[in-house]
Amino acid sequence: MNRRLTHFCSFTLLTVAVVITSSSAGDGVTPNRAKFGAAWKTVDCKTFELPATVAAQSDCGYVTVPEQHAQPQGRTIQLAVVRTRSTSKAPAADPLFVEQGGPGDSTIGIIVDWALPTLPELQALLRSRDLIFVEERGTRYSKPFLSCPEMNAHNIAVAKGEKAYTDPGWFKACNDRFKAQGINPNAFNTRENAADVYFVAETLGYPQFNYYGVSYGTLLGQYVIAQADKHKAKLRSVILDGVVRPDIDFNLAAGHTISYALRNLFHACAQDQQCSQAYPNLEQKFLAIVDQLNQKPVPLTLSIPSSKKTVVTQLDGNAFITGLESYLARPYSGNTARGTSIPKFIQAASQGNFGWIAEKLSENLESIEAKGMYHTVLCARAKSLQVTPAQVLPPPYPQLIPLGIREAEAVTKVCDVLQADLKPPFVYENPEIPTLVLNGAYPGFLTSEKKCLH
Repeated sequence: MNRRLTHFCSFTLLTVAVVITSSSAGDGVTPNRAKFGAAWKTVDCKTFELPATVAAQSDCGYVTVPEQHAQPQGRTIQLAVVRTRSTSKAPAADPLFVEQGGPGDSTIGIIVDWALPTLPELQALLRSRDLIFVEERGTRYSKPFLSCPEMNAHNIAVAKGEKAYTDPGWFKACNDRFKAQGINPNAFNTRENAADVYFVAETLGYPQFNYYGVSYGTLLGQYVIAQADKHKAKLRSVILDGVVRPDIDFNLAAGHTISYALRNLFHACAQDQQCSQAYPNLEQKFLAIVDQLNQKPVPLTLSIPSSKKTVVTQLDGNAFITGLESYLARPYSGNTARGTSIPKFIQAASQGNFGWIAEKLSENLESIEAKGMYHTVLCARAKSLQVTPAQVLPPPYPQLIPLGIREAEAVTKVCDVLQADLKPPFVYENPEIPTLVLNGAYPGFLTSEKKCLH
């Protein structure tokens, strides 16, 4: 599974949050593309698969950045960047940088290609300022792309019961390939990602900017804050949506954070007349299902997305939780009738119907995310992990504790293979930067806002 912090919000909260950036430091003129710095190279927006409507108001290109910012004359890599121009005739001089989660997800693929043309809230933001989307180093449209297709074969073998979930053999093969290609894994970490944000702002000619990050983007945002006094471009304000603490292992915390989200869900359903009548005793049913599946897994047929071939797996408690977690972004009352999604699925599972979970678990068999970058980021931050989940998070359901232990063990074994250079522990700096912190009740990845910032 390797927990991905990717729950992208609907931007309703972001629209409210932009109040802190709505009063610009001063109106200005959007930098002309012809005046972008020498590090910029224009490409057709089709390169990043942008919808035509978005491409028409965007500048697309690659920004060449140092592979390691401490060595500005050394090797370089390329970041895919999209600047979507404000619809205002007099846009604010300070754009909003928007960064997605993962680590390893595609900011351009998820936000620009999907969310920007779909969500009216983003169009509302464009009425005041430019939006800048930086494809984090190592992710899909940047070069190099640290994908690990070797993990797909591993996932299928695990589903068949042929390999252990925590077996790192797939990563050894992937890492060997990276080395043969001359890729330096030590260049792909959150410190370098944060420096990239400033480098792009300066290349595009923005003396000042605002930052919005969701999920892993909030961890990156805290590093952006920490570097605020180290660059020419100035950070004006920050929005952190779905906060990840820099001092905790979110994989190990999986049981705690998913328990937190589910307890909120169960309470909300119990307090709602329609939901409680349609789906009574959700918590008890959920825990009973996990216990039953751990004692006696049930066969479940999955479909490999690329080939449509089928795989028969054994659905145990961990797999059930994994499939259910993916629905936590919209778990309860959405755009349709109340009691949709998770309550409905738990009710179905309590009656022996697990067909609904096959789609999500099938999707997990093959990954398009940058799994190499995911692990280089996590392994490099090991020294920052200074608190345990039990110290800062509410107690988990006992049935969910093994999930976090398994996830953390899988990452640890990969890190043993990678042998990444460990970065110094994260230190909070520049607390004067105006920062708005948003946390939801349901996403199963939150690791407490209490110490995301001083």
